[in-house]
Amino acid sequence: MNNKKVFLVIQGHTHNCDEMLYKIRDVENVVWSTEMTMPHGDLEKTEKSGVKLALGIPPRFRGYGNVNIQTCSTVNGLKMAKDLGATHAIKIRSDLMFKDPKRFMESYPFDDKIHQMAYIEHTENCINCVVHYPDLPQWIKNEKYSEMISDISDYNYISDFSNLGPIDEMLDFWNFPQETEIVKIPAEFKFVLHYLKNKGHNDVKLTYEWLSSVFGFFLTYCKETQNPLDSMKHEWDSNGLLESKDIIFRG
Repeated sequence: MNNKKVFLVIQGHTHNCDEMLYKIRDVENVVWSTEMTMPHGDLEKTEKSGVKLALGIPPRFRGYGNVNIQTCSTVNGLKMAKDLGATHAIKIRSDLMFKDPKRFMESYPFDDKIHQMAYIEHTENCINCVVHYPDLPQWIKNEKYSEMISDISDYNYISDFSNLGPIDEMLDFWNFPQETEIVKIPAEFKFVLHYLKNKGHNDVKLTYEWLSSVFGFFLTYCKETQNPLDSMKHEWDSNGLLESKDIIFRG
């Protein structure tokens, strides 16, 4: 793809500042979107490294699972990346990074759609989604998602740890309305269904096969290129996730 300019948009706290800056030391076009209340020393080191800082004021109401913080911060980072000339962006949590982010950015086969980290399929050994989130069926009706989808009985969803795609599509995906009350529904459901509804999709199925017709996935690509995602918080890498038995990661 000619004239492609990929930005890495890191979203979240600076708890792993030193480790993250080391991992991205040779990467150009990086935006770190976080709160201006983060430690001054971390922000100063980040700025001196050449990483662009997108600093925001934390929302007064964080939302369930900090959903308001996540969306505000991500959109701020994506907007800065676009202003700096980004045609495509990789959004990633600040406790997660590719083994070789520069190689991933230069080699990944971007196209015109959003690519998600993975589709997560829970086996019979896991808690059923509606048991875990009893408000889910009513929320589906309230948000009029029942006009799109009929079966939400499986605890299967798309991970929101990281995704990538054309900058305007990414802004569409992450431009989720701020919540004003606790809505105890996983953010993974909220983001994907909101995006699909806005794009006019009907007859949605929360299966890997159907969602693969709309999204790409890149977890298997990471394994095939020996460039896994490493978690700085939980000490796992994405190759290990693909080998899980109870929770099946596809992508």
